[in-house]
Amino acid sequence: MQIRGAIYHHRQLVFKNGFIGKKYLILLNTPDKKDPYLFVKATSQKKNRPSTPGCIKKQSLFFIPGNKTFFKLDTWVQLHEIYEFRPKVIDTNKDISVEGSLDAKLIDDIVNCLFEAEEDNLITTHKNLLRPPLQDSLLKLKAKFSREK
Repeated sequence: MQIRGAIYHHRQLVFKNGFIGKKYLILLNTPDKKDPYLFVKATSQKKNRPSTPGCIKKQSLFFIPGNKTFFKLDTWVQLHEIYEFRPKVIDTNKDISVEGSLDAKLIDDIVNCLFEAEEDNLITTHKNLLRPPLQDSLLKLKAKFSREK
């Protein structure tokens, strides 16, 4: 079992549009034995994407500058699509391998950006796997008290 922030490489990922290709995926949750693994895609192809480090809410992106983490190239984390895999698929598919990881702060920032950009589009199950209800309440309290200063 991997923890959130693990970077997987999928050599035969079936994209939401039906195309198949190689892609780096970032694990968003730390799944229990029966929980699905939730991933977002990462790309190094700029394609008119802004290069502002961090959360780019309006475009559902998170930008990671090259050579600051596992990624050697500038990388955009695409938050508009979550890929869900069952543990058995992760454990048995030879086209999927763990290649690296992101530190805890960075993956927290990515998940927070996902909630800022896509919260209305996230299903409840995914929300609870990404941010358990108690953690979500604590974050809201923290935000409330930091605004009151």
